[in-house]
Amino acid sequence: MSTPESLDPGRLTPIGPATVIGRYNVHKKLGAGSMGDVFLAVDDSLGRRAAIKLLGPKHLRNDTVKERFLREARALARLNHPNLITIYESGFFGEPPRPYFAMELLEGGDCQKLIEERGPLPSGVVALIGAQAAAGLGEAARAGIIHRDVKPANLGITAHGVLKVTDFSLAKSLATEKSLTGKGMVVGTADYIAPEQARGEDLDERADLYSLGCTLFHLLTGKPPFRAEKGTEVQKYIDVMKAHLTAPIPDPRKFVQGPDEELCKIVARMMTKDLHDRPSFAEVAPQLQRVAQRLGGELPRVTRALFTLPTGVEVPPAIAAAAETAAEPLPAAKAAPAPPAPSSVELPPHGRSNRSFVVAIIVAALAGGAIAALLVR
Repeated sequence: MSTPESLDPGRLTPIGPATVIGRYNVHKKLGAGSMGDVFLAVDDSLGRRAAIKLLGPKHLRNDTVKERFLREARALARLNHPNLITIYESGFFGEPPRPYFAMELLEGGDCQKLIEERGPLPSGVVALIGAQAAAGLGEAARAGIIHRDVKPANLGITAHGVLKVTDFSLAKSLATEKSLTGKGMVVGTADYIAPEQARGEDLDERADLYSLGCTLFHLLTGKPPFRAEKGTEVQKYIDVMKAHLTAPIPDPRKFVQGPDEELCKIVARMMTKDLHDRPSFAEVAPQLQRVAQRLGGELPRVTRALFTLPTGVEVPPAIAAAAETAAEPLPAAKAAPAPPAPSSVELPPHGRSNRSFVVAIIVAALAGGAIAALLVR
């Protein structure tokens, strides 16, 4: 199948400091992902800091990717929860028109950066991350939205130390929208993918719960639950997917010292192979919150200076004001009081964890059933 021709970036309206997108003044580029570019910006009238996400030039002629980008904006706009990222506005910018949306700026980074900087995290911190992520994903599920790509990089942290679920570009609405990937196609990240997701089956919130369990395992141990050691990149990918389907659930206590026993049992229940045996977000969120409260878990406040003013260059007043307030000291978020812990559950048998294989967002067609056969044989 041929791919749409990408646009020459030189033909696009340029974006630099003080460029106005919607009602936002651009300060600088924060980075680029598979879908497009992200810029740091400030609302000129309110002085509110925001992240502007624009569809990349290579996708402007690809209707499928464009629809996926717009769907992320629609999914975010429908949701309102303290642990879900907030969207402020959407529209089109420049010539040719590039779709964009302005969203909440997460100045504390994300959980992937957190574990890269600090290594395996304390059980109290992991429990608090899990509790807040489960609350946000549970709210999304109640609105009929399945994330389908829960992983550390998609769990952001605000300047005040509050967790936000981000990147709904692969999200699927169970009620109103047709999926852009048909049955028999695999969407997600291999290290955290649910067994039913690896098989290309229809999904519900239990797939996101499994992925969150894998994410919490990663945060506890410093590595995803299943890793592949040998073979080509494709073979490693297949081996990791097969492990999610058939390998015993590993015990975090085999890889690091001191993880909380109750937390390990909750994570194991979340990673149960049979989706019918997994708990719900409504069950695990308060369980994880109780563990976080018992252990005194808290997320770090912002430590990154995103706003740095260039010398000798005049900048819009809103950006100057934002730079002055960006480094204000902020208290860390602590776990709220919770009711007594419930009775614990038995930990499923643990297995050997293989070497990691990190796969970014993968959309793979199970052509001719060949990969499907490899996964289930």
